[in-house]
Amino acid sequence: MNLVNTTIQKTSYTRRIVIPSAIVLVVMALSFIVYWSAWRIDSYSLHRFVSHFSAVVLFISIGFGPLLVYPVAYFRGSGAGERIYASLIPPIIWLFKELIRVSEFFTFSETLYFIFNPLNIMIFIGAFGLMGLSELLCRRRMKKRTGEPEKVITILPVFAMCLAIVGLYVFMIWGGGVHMFYIFMEGYKALFI
Repeated sequence: MNLVNTTIQKTSYTRRIVIPSAIVLVVMALSFIVYWSAWRIDSYSLHRFVSHFSAVVLFISIGFGPLLVYPVAYFRGSGAGERIYASLIPPIIWLFKELIRVSEFFTFSETLYFIFNPLNIMIFIGAFGLMGLSELLCRRRMKKRTGEPEKVITILPVFAMCLAIVGLYVFMIWGGGVHMFYIFMEGYKALFI
């Protein structure tokens, strides 16, 4: 039995997709603006606090946005595809912003290669891992709420979480992320130099 169809009323597209994604996008945009404007603050201590705080908020909104978007979309009646789509909107917009930024210095093909930057890859691998975690937590909450014998743990969400853990190790922890960056740079040299 599909719990989403039987116990959750499907709301409008705006409430299911646009609003949850927009919340993360607004936080992302505001923290980005504050971070890049903090240099205008005369007080060195206040400048450091504001820039560090806004950088942390920016990092959280980019890296952990699915923990907000996915459950909100879930409990507003979104199907699995819509939940994934909604959760990926903020990192995709962030990636496009970064592509525009690097396109000021690099050719079109070099800009497209930037997509394979280890940090970009990790953002998306991490997003799928967080969506897997959110799926399990939402199912658990639904099971407690309805009492129906719905399976909480299934292979796809667990696989996504495991992939994210492996990705975290390979892209960020293994050699402090240096090894994957060198692989990225070797690919760049092979293609463009």
